[in-house]
Amino acid sequence: MFENLVVPVDLSTASLEAIPIAATMAAAVDGSVDVVHVVDHVDREPLAKEILGRAVERLGPQPTDVHVIVYTDRSVSDRLTRHVEDHPGSMLLLRSHGHGRTAAILGTTVDELLRAMFGPLIVIGPHATASAGTLGGNYLVPLDGSTRAEGVIPIAAAWAVEFNGSPCLVEVLDHSVAGGPDVMESSYVRRQAAELDERIDRPVDFEVLHDRDPAGAIVEFAAERQTSLIFIATHGRTGLERLRTGSVAADVVRHSPVPVVMFRPPELSHTARPESENATAI
Repeated sequence: MFENLVVPVDLSTASLEAIPIAATMAAAVDGSVDVVHVVDHVDREPLAKEILGRAVERLGPQPTDVHVIVYTDRSVSDRLTRHVEDHPGSMLLLRSHGHGRTAAILGTTVDELLRAMFGPLIVIGPHATASAGTLGGNYLVPLDGSTRAEGVIPIAAAWAVEFNGSPCLVEVLDHSVAGGPDVMESSYVRRQAAELDERIDRPVDFEVLHDRDPAGAIVEFAAERQTSLIFIATHGRTGLERLRTGSVAADVVRHSPVPVVMFRPPELSHTARPESENATAI
């Protein structure tokens, strides 16, 4: 859970649009929002703080306290990581820009933070609506058969208990690949749903989708269920013959109208960057 949401901004209109969504989510837990901007020289702090303060004011009244903070640091991700570590109960909520694929979709800062931090963070994609930010409601948890992807289930479970959410586990299979009957195909998510049902003591839905475009299928299904949050693990590169989680996570963020709670498995934190610029970044 979180008590405070930290929203990094670069003073662009897109990054500022994440603030009202963060305020809605923080207000639900009687928390607050830290809007953080990082400059590369201390002389730039006063002007940056003035510009940011005015930008926040133009957003109008928010349902909770919004604090404007400007730091000087050569590394945005390092400064944000330290801010979260210095403020227990804080969680990052970031706005992605949606350019290109993989790392470019989320931006360098999001990718660096996913690599540097343990625990979930919330990413708001370019298609997120202004009304997003409900903590309860229907949750969607995409799985791919790998233990790494399953690492997000305890997070979804904790949020479901805390905010009275209703999880649905979903697996996407390529409809062009011949398979057994539906009952055979659904055995994996059925078992995971049953285990989660027992853990949180409430009904857990599950579904098997058939599509060559996993991310598109996930986003479309989320819209049909009026999903409020999507929970997805990143960089689950093993066991991904049916669903390549790395690129799927990025594409889900790119098209999702609701916040995506992203989680990198602990064993993949603090890992080196891919050598190739074309490597899957998340």
